[in-house]
Amino acid sequence: MKQMRILWVDDEIELLKPFVLFLEERNYQVDTCNNGADAIEQVVEQKYDLVILDEMMPGLDGLTTLQEIKRINHSLPIMMVTKSEEEGLMDKAIASQISDYLIKPINPNQIILSIKRIFQADQIRANQIGEQYSRYMSQLNQRLFDNPSWEDWANIYREMSFWELRIDEVNDDGLRQTHFLEKRNCNTEFTNFVERNYKAWLVSDDRPNLSFDLISQYVAPHFDEGVPVYLIIVDCMRLDQYLAIQPYIQELFDEEMDLYYSILPTATPYSRNSIFSGLLPIDIAKRFPEYWVASNEMDNSRNRNEHQLLDEHIKDLGFNLDPGSKYVKIFNMEEGNYVLRKIETWNKENLVVLVYNFLDLLAHHRSRDQILQEAIPHEEGLRAFTKHWFLHSSLYEALKLIAKQDAICVISTDHGSIKVNRATQVVGDRDASVTVRYKEGKNLTANDRHAIYAKRPSEYGLPTKSIVDNFIFAKDDYYFVYPNAYHQYQRQYNGTFQHGGVSLEEMVLPVATCRPKKRQT
Repeated sequence: MKQMRILWVDDEIELLKPFVLFLEERNYQVDTCNNGADAIEQVVEQKYDLVILDEMMPGLDGLTTLQEIKRINHSLPIMMVTKSEEEGLMDKAIASQISDYLIKPINPNQIILSIKRIFQADQIRANQIGEQYSRYMSQLNQRLFDNPSWEDWANIYREMSFWELRIDEVNDDGLRQTHFLEKRNCNTEFTNFVERNYKAWLVSDDRPNLSFDLISQYVAPHFDEGVPVYLIIVDCMRLDQYLAIQPYIQELFDEEMDLYYSILPTATPYSRNSIFSGLLPIDIAKRFPEYWVASNEMDNSRNRNEHQLLDEHIKDLGFNLDPGSKYVKIFNMEEGNYVLRKIETWNKENLVVLVYNFLDLLAHHRSRDQILQEAIPHEEGLRAFTKHWFLHSSLYEALKLIAKQDAICVISTDHGSIKVNRATQVVGDRDASVTVRYKEGKNLTANDRHAIYAKRPSEYGLPTKSIVDNFIFAKDDYYFVYPNAYHQYQRQYNGTFQHGGVSLEEMVLPVATCRPKKRQT
């Protein structure tokens, strides 16, 4: 283990010899000097891991010396020793980025504890989080054994997503791998749960809120409040991605988050149309055949009539909005800037719907772009990238403007995504859809352990083109490949973020109701 080198600066350094010996006995190398000017010179000439600096010294005082040392080496940790607990002094010191401070008289154990806080804080925190996570896993495994309900699964996924953010903070690879395996185990149990229960949900009131409930349950109840209602859909946003930006939303609004479930397949042409129409895809195709056309997911032609479906849905709910709803899709910066220019004029509207497509585009482009794959190598990178995008996005600027209005803002998504790691073979006709997490086509077959097989699509609320059409949905983190191009598809898709299948990440989604901050009177 590398010996830590410390510079101790104090005008009475000779009186501190016992403390220096105490540190040296514990394998610290300690250099000393008795004034700020010499300390600055030594920092220029030598490499130190820590400076212990007295605040009250003749000549250059501690704070001045601190500032000079920081100019030389901004990242060098400095522990300040002071006789004063004066608040203003510590404010100045903290503003100058000290790592810790001690109040005289000091004792040797204080110094050791402070050094540990500075240099071992991450490891100590990782150990504490590791112990807490071990207890959580024991409790979680018992909950999985007790046959969780859909409410239980929502809570389990919420907790696991919070854990992911905690693990990100300590950057512990062992803990991250443990969590990955635990989440995979949960997804195995969850996908089996969905396979057993999904069809019953579609004909029962004993179910979670699904895509077609989003408007009626979270948006329409606010129409009678006499304020503008904004519905913001961020396409392809997982719960952990929302949690990464949630603190910034909470700075703007009083926010309350709930969870709902996407319908299957968890893909934009199905889930988002269901959101805006309040219907299952099979009912959209029957009632609005002109809006339901044959297409694959990348075409997105099925989503060209979301505004019309939304207006019909609002009428079905018994509301006659005057003025009617506004609907804007944002694919690029120009469209985002258009929203920013117009948003202040929308403070008299009843309903404004904004659909932001960046995260969905990101997932699709990352599958093909080597630079994006290197920039977002894993789920932690996806969360970090989402946060970076949000803080520099027109969406964040729009939320700041909405927060200044007396308005209600509902923020949600249509589906999530999962990083796929395991290929599974699928057999079907050449006209089957090209997506890798779900497929629609004739006589599709796959491994029952890796996929949910919808032999009768109508039982899943899905329309078909012929009586021999069926759907399959990939479970867990599997993705479909054809036997004759197995290795080609494996190279292309392994490790990419995909959607359309059955997993906690794709199905269990955030919906946040945001109100203006309560002002202090």
